[in-house]
Amino acid sequence: MVLTLAAREWRAGLLTPLAWVLLAASQAVLGWTFLQVLERYAGLEAAKRTVGLTLELSLNLWGFAAALTLLAAPLLAARMFAGEREQGSASLLGAAPVSILELVAGKYLGLTGLLTLVCLLPPLLGLTLVGATELDPGLLAAATLGLWLSTLLFAAVGLFASTLSAQPGVALVVAYAILLGFSVVGEAGRLFEPASTLFDWLSWNGHLLWFLIGAVRLSDIAYFLLFSVLFLALTHRGLANRRLR
Repeated sequence: MVLTLAAREWRAGLLTPLAWVLLAASQAVLGWTFLQVLERYAGLEAAKRTVGLTLELSLNLWGFAAALTLLAAPLLAARMFAGEREQGSASLLGAAPVSILELVAGKYLGLTGLLTLVCLLPPLLGLTLVGATELDPGLLAAATLGLWLSTLLFAAVGLFASTLSAQPGVALVVAYAILLGFSVVGEAGRLFEPASTLFDWLSWNGHLLWFLIGAVRLSDIAYFLLFSVLFLALTHRGLANRRLR
């Protein structure tokens, strides 16, 4: 049943113009970033190149892709619960013989499946350089893993926000507010130095950075999985509370 729901969300997402617009815009922006990195790197003299091309691509292309999935995840997630409530179709799905856990898992898999398409764009662009220059496949694999784990977190936050309101616009604002908080919380360490370590740990940016430089650490993997599960649990709780009303 979970896979059936995931396939339903996947098809529904691909049948809407929004998913294709986001995918096309992401491809255009990442393609431009890719060419800018190559042009800038090729224009530098060998003595002035402080890092290799692979690291330049990882930090810029993969890092920018993370920002795009952060923007795209709430947009795609807003329709999943808030949009259905607004259209009145949520009651039909709620009456179906599926548990809340299956419902959340199915929608989450469908959402992450759509966002994974964006995660695949940077490695596909990187493949165009095969044979033309030497790249570090291990570093790019680590960067892709970090990008995908970040996307799992963004999707979970977007799905949770979608349960909080029947208005997709409100859900969108809440999701972006949460993600913005996770993005800038590391800066709070400058104001509260005794808790700077905690604030740095809460920020997703720092954890992603380790992947982008090729370091796959269990602590960073655990961070993304922990908060993804946390927001999925909150999504489950929100739906359960609404069903009891």
